[in-house]
Amino acid sequence: MLADILLISDQRELCQQVSAILGDYDVDCCLSQEAGRVCAHQPVRVILVSEKLTGTSGIQLFDTLRDTRPGVVGFLIVDQDDDASRLCPAAMESGFSGLLTCPLNPSIVREKVSRAMEAAALREENSRLRALLPLYGLGENFLSSTNQSDVLESLLDVIADQTAADSLSVMLYDEEEGVLLIAASRGIPEEMIPKIKIKPGDKIAGRVFEERRAVILNQETQSDSRFADLLKRPEITSAVSFPMIVRDRILGVLNVSYTDGDIRFADSDIEILGILGTQAALALENIRTREAMAQEARLQALLEQYVAPEVAKVLLESDANLIRGLGAVKEATVLFADIRNFTGMVQQLPLPVLRDFLNEFFQVFTETIFEYRGTVDKFMGDAVLAVFGALIELDNASWTAVETALAIRERFAAMKKNWQKRDSFFDSIDLGFGITRGEMFMGNVGSARRLDYTVIGTEVNIAQRLASSATSFRIYITEAVRKDLLRQPGAERRIMLEDLGTMMLKGVHHAVPAYCVLDIDRSSGPEAAAS
Repeated sequence: MLADILLISDQRELCQQVSAILGDYDVDCCLSQEAGRVCAHQPVRVILVSEKLTGTSGIQLFDTLRDTRPGVVGFLIVDQDDDASRLCPAAMESGFSGLLTCPLNPSIVREKVSRAMEAAALREENSRLRALLPLYGLGENFLSSTNQSDVLESLLDVIADQTAADSLSVMLYDEEEGVLLIAASRGIPEEMIPKIKIKPGDKIAGRVFEERRAVILNQETQSDSRFADLLKRPEITSAVSFPMIVRDRILGVLNVSYTDGDIRFADSDIEILGILGTQAALALENIRTREAMAQEARLQALLEQYVAPEVAKVLLESDANLIRGLGAVKEATVLFADIRNFTGMVQQLPLPVLRDFLNEFFQVFTETIFEYRGTVDKFMGDAVLAVFGALIELDNASWTAVETALAIRERFAAMKKNWQKRDSFFDSIDLGFGITRGEMFMGNVGSARRLDYTVIGTEVNIAQRLASSATSFRIYITEAVRKDLLRQPGAERRIMLEDLGTMMLKGVHHAVPAYCVLDIDRSSGPEAAAS
């Protein structure tokens, strides 16, 4: 604990007397030959100096001490027999605030010392504010930084300017490795930096990180510290480790140390480092938040080039194991669209033309699916698979799927006319639809290196076979889809179906009752709402 008052005297009795009179304060006593060292290491507020000292005088000693502590308040203690009037001018010239005469009057001593302590505290507070106020302005510089390196380098520049320390480092916690790593430093050999990895609870930095409490280690008092058993570098004369905390989350530890000289850390240094460390931690947190948001936006944009926005959202928000944890058996409606005479297209059309045609087809298909709140599962050469009512809840997924198929049919027909003008081959292009409903697995399938978010089940296979059987832009549906359609209010008068009887489909071991959608009243669909 740092003393409030330092008494310099070679008389033990005087030390005991002053300590008793000033019992409300923390008083430290030292001999004249120890005074220089104590004052250099101990930031006391008031010094009481006995005029009669071994080998020197109180006035001469105080002259020397003021070189170390120019603003310290001092009182010269003189004997009653001394010529006070003679000593007073010299004492005032040396910087003493007054004289105390022995035998000491306790009331006078307490009154003078109390006033001096109040004045010293006020000066310290003013000095502290003058030092701290500019530091708050540094927050703008930190927050304007665009990357972690800029923030940390600015932080160390400011601390180096404020403290002139021999060694500085910012250690940030790496969640993947579970250790503190040096992210920026001054005065540490470059070859040592990669080797320094500290686990929470280990060594001084690790303990400060774990306990979230700052620590000051001055050479004279460090043996009494709770970190005494961790001290490994006797050449360090003073050091401080400070936790960098923002919004109750600790990011790392700031370390500042001196290896020579007489500089010692005090509580006021903790306050300065607290301001700087907190501002830097806020800036780091903001940068990390911005980077995470930007990375998520980039990832979502990338994913949406391969899967529907809803699938991308599920993948991004899931913190489960993507292979085993993301997927479930659901009841949903599947739509399959298949281009007829695709083999002829591949054989007769130049590949660039074929590519452009397919890109336009897939664009029409995708935009329509998204418009009707379906999910594009995958593109398969000349076909497209879409799912309704799985990731996005729909009042009637089958009705929506049929509306979607009708919209695609109309838009594909308009697209076909444009391509017919370019090449007569497109006269032979046809499109078939298959729509089924039932239980199916929807989720990730694949390995750790390659995943496919898809649907699997018998109904998916049946939809594909129905689409392969449909010609002339016809839309084939199963009995389950028909029943689902009839749940729609007024369905009997809003939908026209043709009973196709049962169909034997390749790869399906039973006959499948099928129907062809001739028309449907889409007055409540997206296109009607847009009009």
